[in-house]
Amino acid sequence: MGYLIAAILCSVGVFVAMRFFERFHIDNHQAIAANYATATTAGLLMCRQPLSLSEIAATPWFGLSILTGFWFIFTYLLLTRSAQEAGVTVTSLSSKLSVVIPTAMGLLLFHEHLNAASSAGIALALVALYLIVGKKGKNENRTQGRWKALFPILIFFGTGIGDMLMKLTEQRNTMPDMNVMIAFIYFVALLFGIVLVVNDRLTRGTKLAWKNMAGGFLLGLFNYFSTYCVYRCMRLFDNVFLFPVYNIGVVTFTALAGLLLFKEKLTTKNLIGMAIAIIAVILIALKP
Repeated sequence: MGYLIAAILCSVGVFVAMRFFERFHIDNHQAIAANYATATTAGLLMCRQPLSLSEIAATPWFGLSILTGFWFIFTYLLLTRSAQEAGVTVTSLSSKLSVVIPTAMGLLLFHEHLNAASSAGIALALVALYLIVGKKGKNENRTQGRWKALFPILIFFGTGIGDMLMKLTEQRNTMPDMNVMIAFIYFVALLFGIVLVVNDRLTRGTKLAWKNMAGGFLLGLFNYFSTYCVYRCMRLFDNVFLFPVYNIGVVTFTALAGLLLFKEKLTTKNLIGMAIAIIAVILIALKP
């Protein structure tokens, strides 16, 4: 149970840290690159028997892990922007509703079956997604409002595909020490992050700043241990128990953090969507 609580708190920490980037004017690209440097280092330090690059290249999950690492940083860029534009509550809801995508992929790729409750959950999740997307504020023009509403939708699909890639990668992992695989995936994401920072330096003359590194370091710690704890929980709990409790816990505590720390206000439409989202996540998890 300790791993589950830690997974929820670390995941909430990820969303809160991203939201603070805007308040302290932290450069997203530099912070995300530093985040993956921290996560990679944490993974290597926790490896009981580190492997060489040639040994990693021979593993069944090597090729897929490269795609997963790229998708990690792509999704994190979306998460950061969405947390700043649409708020941490709406962003976390969108990311947790994305359980629809790996569920659908399970039907297509692994010939899994859904019961009536899970099917109803998928339908409700799509309704909830429509309700929780942000609407334009009083001082926003039509284009700004549309972009803000688009972020949760992109998060929904981005996170869902990322979850599917993680599941496929985990299935190919034959090593008892999962830290090796996690560290390498984060290392791949780090390489893409370095490309972004170098490009910013060449095109905009952006300089490295310590506050960006500090923000990325904090995010990296939350990021790595949330992933590690979720993987540990997968080996300790059945999915029927794990995913409803984890997703609802993250959504609930993120909403509380958004209210207390950032004074985020939800409309009646958003609150209805949040309630439907929680019901949807529970129903989707009730697989036969």
